[in-house]
Amino acid sequence: MMYGDPQQQQNQPPLPQGGEFPRGPPPSLPQMMRQPSASSTTLNSEYHHPGPPQIPPYEAHGDSFAAKRMRKMTQRRAVDYTSTVVRYMQLRTWQRDSRDRTTLQPTPAAAIDMLPTAAYLDNPSTSFAAKFVHTSLNKNRCSINCVLWTPTGRRLITGSQSGEFTLWNGQSFNFEMILQAHDQAIRSMVWSHNDNWMVSGDDGGTIKYWQNNMNNVKINKSSHKESVRDLSFCRTDLKFCSCSDDTTVKVWDFARCQEERSLTGRPWLGCQKCRLAPYKILIGFRRKRQPCEALGC
Repeated sequence: MMYGDPQQQQNQPPLPQGGEFPRGPPPSLPQMMRQPSASSTTLNSEYHHPGPPQIPPYEAHGDSFAAKRMRKMTQRRAVDYTSTVVRYMQLRTWQRDSRDRTTLQPTPAAAIDMLPTAAYLDNPSTSFAAKFVHTSLNKNRCSINCVLWTPTGRRLITGSQSGEFTLWNGQSFNFEMILQAHDQAIRSMVWSHNDNWMVSGDDGGTIKYWQNNMNNVKINKSSHKESVRDLSFCRTDLKFCSCSDDTTVKVWDFARCQEERSLTGRPWLGCQKCRLAPYKILIGFRRKRQPCEALGC
């Protein structure tokens, strides 16, 4: 070699001859010697360059468990009516009414033949709710003045003293949405027969129109002078009536939201309930600050 070190060439093992290669680990190369410099001699051999600062892990609970904390397992109740509806849709193709329906036997095996309440119109006793299921609490603790199911039966709407609509899931009973609907306490709610509109009234005499998606489309702030106690639609949904503590019952045109007729009662009687029938109005009165006494037409 032209530029090689003669001493280093002597230390190298001889090359294999005849096509043979050495076996075993490869030979170790000589270590390179580093000349000490003026800058390296002034440093301690145990000195290490400082690295980035170590950030302690975040602990949300202030202990060593952090995100590994185990939650307490609780059993959550749910009401699933899907199987009864599917069974009802299968049987109604060939069953006319209760004459073709089989009798439900009081055994656990007959649970698969159970139908929804709409199939037992001839026997209302099957729809009595006699078993407690669940209690749901709102974040804002206040009194609930009215409760109403959505037309699909999947959600429950509650009207509170603070003027809020709260939507609850009808199967798992959990909170879904809260909406500031009125400025005062909500006293009445009713759905139209076509399930497209909801009308609500509050303590200030205001009436509001709502869609299925809880979108407010109409406000009438001068409908009554006192709280609106009840609302009722006619069969065609063209008109509805409202009764109030100001002793008046008013009939409204739904499309125009205009008053068509006003019925005035006695000054010491407050209107509590009203039902709009095809040819008459059923009105419930009570003496102010006293329990309900009588019904009148």
